[in-house]
Amino acid sequence: MKKKTAKKSAAVCKPGSSGKTGAEKIRSARLGTYRQVGEELKLYHDQLEALVSERTLELELANRELEEEIDRHRQSEVLQSALYQISEKASQAEDMDALYKAIHGIISSLLYARNFYIALTDASGQMLSFPCYLDEFDAPPPPQKLGRGLTEHVLRTGQPLLASDQQVGQMAKDGLIELIGAPSSEWLGVPLKRGERSFGVLVIQSYQEDFHYSERDRELLIFVSQHIADALWRKQAENEIKESQRFLEAVFNGIQDGISVLDRDLNILQVNQAMDKLYAHQVPLAGKKCFQAYHGRKKPCRVCPTLRAIKQKKPQVDNVPLVGGGNRRGWLELHAFPLFDPAGRVRGVIEYVRDISERKLLEERFLQAQKMESIGLLAGGIAHDFNNILGGILGYASWLKTNIKSDHPFFRPVDTIEKSASRAAELTAQLLAFARGGKYDIRPSNLNSVISESLKLLAGTLDKSIVIETRLNDSLPTVEIDVGQIQQVLINLCVNARDAMPAGGRLIIQSSLAKLSAADVRSQVDAKPGWFAVLAVSDTGVGMDGNTQQRIFEPFFTTKEKGKGTGLGLSMVYGVVKNHGGFVNVYSETGEGSTFKVYLPLSGKPEIMESEIEAEMACGHETVLVIDDEEAIRHVASDILGSYGYRVRLAADGEEGVAVYRSQARQIDLVILDMVMPRQGGRETLLKLQEINPQVRVLFSTGYSQNEKVNEILALGVKGFIQKPYQVRSLLAKIREILDGKS
Repeated sequence: MKKKTAKKSAAVCKPGSSGKTGAEKIRSARLGTYRQVGEELKLYHDQLEALVSERTLELELANRELEEEIDRHRQSEVLQSALYQISEKASQAEDMDALYKAIHGIISSLLYARNFYIALTDASGQMLSFPCYLDEFDAPPPPQKLGRGLTEHVLRTGQPLLASDQQVGQMAKDGLIELIGAPSSEWLGVPLKRGERSFGVLVIQSYQEDFHYSERDRELLIFVSQHIADALWRKQAENEIKESQRFLEAVFNGIQDGISVLDRDLNILQVNQAMDKLYAHQVPLAGKKCFQAYHGRKKPCRVCPTLRAIKQKKPQVDNVPLVGGGNRRGWLELHAFPLFDPAGRVRGVIEYVRDISERKLLEERFLQAQKMESIGLLAGGIAHDFNNILGGILGYASWLKTNIKSDHPFFRPVDTIEKSASRAAELTAQLLAFARGGKYDIRPSNLNSVISESLKLLAGTLDKSIVIETRLNDSLPTVEIDVGQIQQVLINLCVNARDAMPAGGRLIIQSSLAKLSAADVRSQVDAKPGWFAVLAVSDTGVGMDGNTQQRIFEPFFTTKEKGKGTGLGLSMVYGVVKNHGGFVNVYSETGEGSTFKVYLPLSGKPEIMESEIEAEMACGHETVLVIDDEEAIRHVASDILGSYGYRVRLAADGEEGVAVYRSQARQIDLVILDMVMPRQGGRETLLKLQEINPQVRVLFSTGYSQNEKVNEILALGVKGFIQKPYQVRSLLAKIREILDGKS
């Protein structure tokens, strides 16, 4: 088979043949086939490449979408984290500054925010402040009125603004804004809104020329700003509530009166600091029953204004006892105000209390002073009339005594009459000292000297079982006093202390300095603040209870047995000290002794020593006009003066006296003038006498002691003063003193 084939082929393909050989035809056919296959392959290749390109593009698009989706998810997570942080920081931030700082940090994690600020309007919407301001070039601006800057533009329009420096410049040219601060290359601001109202602006900006914020940045900041606005609004509201609470708490605790809030069952819900101070021994008060904490009771008080307020649904007021810590006692003025729920039911009570202990004390002191003043007026009137009666008795007794010898059978009876009248005069003097504070010879004196002299007088009066202790301040300034009366004050206090120690004890006399403020003297009627010399007399005797202390200065009040005391000693102390511009404080408890403190205003003037020259029984030849409505006084004066050489003219009242003087002015050398007379008193009479003769010499005479009214008349030009009942020696000496020009 092979051979045949070979032969055939050889025969067909002979050399030199004129047509295509079979091989060529085959080659040609193959080339055609190859060409066709190549074209088909190219077609398939092109189609494959197109398909690959299409698939690659699809993959790229899918990848891009996936990346965008991932980016969106990532951005969403970042945004969610940012929003969460905003909410978290808003609740955790201690104050607004901390929240602003946190917001800046959150914005910086999302956008370029190196230059960042928050601007807020006030409640009126007219002022703009910048509580958070970070900038590379500009300093934080102060609060200012709304202007026409970019910030205000966003506020007015309520729309966000992303603007380049060129756009900002164009807006300024168009008159939409004014350029403020350093120019930035990019400015992005979004409004902070509550509902439809813009209350602020959040701004980020860049000064880098190659940096630009995108629309995406703008949308991101808009989205975040909504949550920032809510956070700021909530935080501001919380701060305002806290500030309001702090303010109300400060007001609540700043009120110096006590406040309690109670429920209907009288449980204490809340108290202020003043209430805590009043009842410090019961702190904490909240949670206790009011009657338990405030009054130490197991049941509600029988008369309770708080229960009345709950029952009657109206405010109530009452005075209730204060039982404070340290055994403190006093009085409170309690106001009870009912608290109502929305339905009008009483849900509790506000108790408002004011410590009126001092006011109560002042009222008691004032009433006591009024009572003492009333008693004083009565006592003074009685003493004045009694002095006029004694004037006749003592005057005639004294005159008779000077006209008889000691061996005369009537000398002893007359002497007894004089001494008895003198003793009666001393009693009336004590009454007058209480009523009018009798002061005769006022001069700067050393209180320690007065104490020393008084103790000498007391030496034989006090029992040896009483030990006297003195504690004197050697540097004590002078006081302006009537030495004799202050001596009598000290003697009366010492005698009172002696009687309080029948079995003996210690009598302590002290002198000291004290500076009293207005608050210190508030409880003393008519007392003035300043420096005082203090004379203190203390004993270890039986002491006094409160009721006794309320009455010890009343005339004729005494706790001694009948016949052991007149009850005028302490009333005299009260009157004398009061008329010296001072006051007396008493400290005593039953069984614990007593301390009397006498406060006398300091003078500081040089001490003036007392003259001890005895008055002379001097005669005269001058004419004396006696004007007095008491017939006995006129007759006594006439007889005494007549017996010593004087010519005497008498007048029964002021009008008669003026008429006598007018007719005999040249003959009358001296007028003895009474103060209290019917028809025309002493002051009016004096003025009329001075109209007749401005140089008239007048000796003023009265049954009252030298008080303010007497001093007022003395200041009108009276030459001297003598108190009735007067004795012969003192009357003659005073007349001679005036007539000889020594007064």
